[in-house]
Amino acid sequence: MRLVTTLKISALCLALAALPALPAVAGQAENTLLQKYAGSWKGSGNVTGPDPGTVSCRLTMKGTTPGKLTYTGRCSFTAGAASFRGGIVYNDANKRFEASSSAQGVATTTVGKRSGGGVVFSSSGMETRYGTASSSLSLTGGSIKMSFKLVDKDGQTMASSITFAKN
Repeated sequence: MRLVTTLKISALCLALAALPALPAVAGQAENTLLQKYAGSWKGSGNVTGPDPGTVSCRLTMKGTTPGKLTYTGRCSFTAGAASFRGGIVYNDANKRFEASSSAQGVATTTVGKRSGGGVVFSSSGMETRYGTASSSLSLTGGSIKMSFKLVDKDGQTMASSITFAKN
């Protein structure tokens, strides 16, 4: 049971990871917003579902070019650990924040929505080999929040929400 749960949580961490594949040329406001999140972060939360427990994460956000952040992270939880990486860009041509992600053979582009002086990326209905997943990455109010939900093929739901604070 724990191996399957570890694989499911690893798949969900991958669902949150955005791979930087979009061109970015941002204005000053977008650069300032993204650069505010550059640095080292620590977070924790709880996993609910068939194998509940606590989760503890590290996250490093780096501004690589104007209008672009890349990140790497690692989460440890009762059933194991998972690493993730990705990027966030501001697409000036389309005047929006975007993230490209790939998880379990599913590729998506997520458009970020402005919220509370920040930006929120949300995806839902992602079909993985473990079930249907949804995820969210929120950069608002000087904090970062990641959440996920997986409804597996047996109808069981696993979810977590992790709030990060800057080190």
